[in-house]
Amino acid sequence: MRALLPAVVATLAAAVAVGLAGCGQDAAPASDTSSPAPTTATGTGSATASVPPLDKPVPRPPEPKPPAGTAPSAPVTMGPNGPVVPAGVTQVPAGQVDASALPAYYDSPGDVWVFDDGYSLEMFAAASSGCSDAEAVVVDQSSGAVRITLRPLAQPQGGRPDSRPCTAVMTPRPVTVRLAEPLGDRTIHLGIGR
Repeated sequence: MRALLPAVVATLAAAVAVGLAGCGQDAAPASDTSSPAPTTATGTGSATASVPPLDKPVPRPPEPKPPAGTAPSAPVTMGPNGPVVPAGVTQVPAGQVDASALPAYYDSPGDVWVFDDGYSLEMFAAASSGCSDAEAVVVDQSSGAVRITLRPLAQPQGGRPDSRPCTAVMTPRPVTVRLAEPLGDRTIHLGIGR
């Protein structure tokens, strides 16, 4: 039994080494002889395999950008002391935003944030109640301007699914739009509509 134990250990060690050497590699068809097979030393119980070094991580390709018109999720939230702006999101300068067509009940009519390499914009629109929502729609884009319409959406029939009462006050809601080209220095014109 003692004479058999070293042979069993050597065989198991060689099998484990060969199995680990093949992890993560695509299996080649039996007729494909272009890539060399791992080599295994025999007799001593050790195994060697030719495995490429893992010095550097393989970079992942960038994620594709969603098409223009697809609204991304809103990164800026409203906290008790005002907007909470995460890293990678910047506010568009006030001189680049024309909010003169928005009504007086808009809390912060000229606040627009740009993110997603300049392709996405976020602002706050006014919903007509605590149960309804709002949306932003890009009406026109040119080399010098972007025109966006902010509009409240209808209140869902029957109220909230959780049966909480709906407040009948204008409620700010974050809305986003996706542009065909990065904003750059174009002027943003905000208006309201239905």
